[in-house]
Amino acid sequence: MSLLPTRIADIAVQVVQIPRHYVTHVADGSPPGGKEASLYYVLQIIGDDGQVGLGEISDIEPDWAPPSADSIRQGLLNGLVGEALIDEAALKKRAEPAITVIAHPELRRLTRCAVEMAVLDLLGRCTSLPVCALLGGPVRQHITVSWVAYIRSTEDVVAEVEQRQAQGFNAFKLKVGLDADADDERVREVRQRLGPGAHLRVDASGAWDHEEAVARLHRLAELGIDAVETPLSAISRSLAKDQPQVIDEDPESAARSLAALRSQISVPIIEHVGDFDDAFTLALLANKAVDAINVIPAQAGGLRRAMRLLQLAQAAGMPALLGSTVELGIGTAAALHVAAAATAVTWASDLVGPGLLTADVVEPAIRYESGGLALPPGAGLGVCLSASAMERWQA
Repeated sequence: MSLLPTRIADIAVQVVQIPRHYVTHVADGSPPGGKEASLYYVLQIIGDDGQVGLGEISDIEPDWAPPSADSIRQGLLNGLVGEALIDEAALKKRAEPAITVIAHPELRRLTRCAVEMAVLDLLGRCTSLPVCALLGGPVRQHITVSWVAYIRSTEDVVAEVEQRQAQGFNAFKLKVGLDADADDERVREVRQRLGPGAHLRVDASGAWDHEEAVARLHRLAELGIDAVETPLSAISRSLAKDQPQVIDEDPESAARSLAALRSQISVPIIEHVGDFDDAFTLALLANKAVDAINVIPAQAGGLRRAMRLLQLAQAAGMPALLGSTVELGIGTAAALHVAAAATAVTWASDLVGPGLLTADVVEPAIRYESGGLALPPGAGLGVCLSASAMERWQA
């Protein structure tokens, strides 16, 4: 099918809310009482040939004051309908007025990503190409996943990890940072059950100041962790989501704080970079502040920017992984296409959204096999909406 005649004819935005398997808690950034369910806006960009591209605004927090689905749709209609699909840069520019009115910085990035995701999905369908081909071509077909266990009792976490290990997972991430003694107990028990061969990292979500991070990581290293993610409060996840300008205004200081910590511990450090301007990634690389970067495509504002950040890591010889903001199958499929095309993604990635949610809205279902996820076959993202699931979970 020829791409050139394809223009955007319509846009749909639907809202779904899906429960998580259990109430999730993290040290920094959880709502009071934890999180029971996730809210999503599902975006469809419809071409004048009837084909549909899918995107999602992932895991929306109520306190972000999200605009209504109708207002987002209307803004995108005003900018995009009638425009040629082939001019991707122009489409992004025309979509921007509907995005810049969104007050919350995280929600703006998620919305930009959803629009780009849907454009690339539709572009792939119109050209009979997978999205990873539009990103440069696949270097792998299977992406290893690090199973993420949130803060719960030691008994619950151990049971979860053992179940996932039996299913083929060999890399795990434990959320920590609320209670040092409880963290020690969970890490000790999980390492004992997993044995020495499994990769075990912890994610503090920015719970510690420098002195506490040094003390905690010496102790957790003794208990068998292989890496730590986001250890410092100066770069906490809540700061990244709500006030990224704090880091963007002085990325060098943030990078130096991580470099200082890295010089005092033996545990490799992983840090999120997608929430911040490119200068933060460059500062991390220049200061040799971390051992790997974590890129969440949704929080980076799009698949192409995620690829740019990963290419910076590749140029510096630094490994990377993809993180998750608990995406549906749409966003997870998009992340898989990024991981498939990015040479730097050599560490197990945290693409656990479909496994944490009790249901999904795509066909075919995203299924974990051999401790990871296979790249969806077919054109575009390789997934389609389930009409019955969309109706069942409509919010």
